[in-house]
Amino acid sequence: MDFMQTVRQRRSVRRFTSQPVPDEALADILDAGRLAPSSGGSNSSYFGVVRDEATKKALAAASGGQDWIATAPVVLALCSRLAPDAAERPADDFFITVNTDRFGADLLEYLNAYQDRRAMRIFSDNAFPIIPGAQISLAVVSHGLASCWIGHLNTARAGEILGLPEDVVCLFLMPIGYPDEIPSEKAVRPVDECVFLDRWSPELG
Repeated sequence: MDFMQTVRQRRSVRRFTSQPVPDEALADILDAGRLAPSSGGSNSSYFGVVRDEATKKALAAASGGQDWIATAPVVLALCSRLAPDAAERPADDFFITVNTDRFGADLLEYLNAYQDRRAMRIFSDNAFPIIPGAQISLAVVSHGLASCWIGHLNTARAGEILGLPEDVVCLFLMPIGYPDEIPSEKAVRPVDECVFLDRWSPELG
């Protein structure tokens, strides 16, 4: 399967067969996550491979009671080691410089005043597993498997279930298995409705 075919075939699947995920496929899938870009080269991602039925059911309960998650042969826990607290970084720190340019100094000052610093660190790092997860989801398709992103997650409860250390947080889950459903076609815009050249086109609205 070539790359664009893989991209076009990716769908969110919520029903899986009981067929196990082959170890060879899982090794490729995890390698795709390991090789993904990371913020500032931090390599902060960790990938939990959950096959235990009780653990899968507990994670499903922590995901707003989405019981179907536990029916997947494998549930990946997409985790990240938390970056240092922005409130404790020097003013010339690269993270501060970048995010001041991106969001403005006033927002950073406001966020740095929030009392629950661990919650703020989790909020700041929420996007870190997304690039590894995107590569994982494509590697899944390349092996004839399917997956689904799970962002509805009680991260504190997930951390307890997985026995994570204080500075590591599970931010997303990704159930993986052979699909037991045919997903409907994705409703996506044609390319001329989401691309502009050099400057914004009024035709995009």
